[in-house]
Amino acid sequence: MNIENTTKYNTKLIEEALELLNVNGLSIQIKYSRKNTKQYITGTYYRTAKNFPEGKLIRIRINKNNRYPIEVGFKTSEYFEKRDRWGQVRIYQKLRKVVFNGAEELMLGIFLHELSHYLDHIQGKNGKYKQTKADKFAVSVLEKMKLIKEF
Repeated sequence: MNIENTTKYNTKLIEEALELLNVNGLSIQIKYSRKNTKQYITGTYYRTAKNFPEGKLIRIRINKNNRYPIEVGFKTSEYFEKRDRWGQVRIYQKLRKVVFNGAEELMLGIFLHELSHYLDHIQGKNGKYKQTKADKFAVSVLEKMKLIKEF
């Protein structure tokens, strides 16, 4: 495992999660977001990338202008119906709101989401509902690490 961190933030929580999940052979890059971005954080799992022919790369970009705490919605497998302004019934997916009190916690939450995509890839899985599955995985590990309360 290789963590390349060019931010001022600590990667201890990510390292703890990797130990908990017994993950090896993964490269992680943590960088600041591009200037003037409105996004709190972005994360990407690369199946292949320049200088990473076998993939196994997760890149996280965090906005240095974030103000904490930050509330992020993670998808669940629960749905609800609601009528729109024209009276049509629409189906919406419920979100679980997770509050991150600092940059390290936020980086961990997004890292875990991307790690789920990596684990699916190396196991040869390519199923439906990938984003929901990744969100649920991230929340379950955050609960195991006692960073959020069980739902």
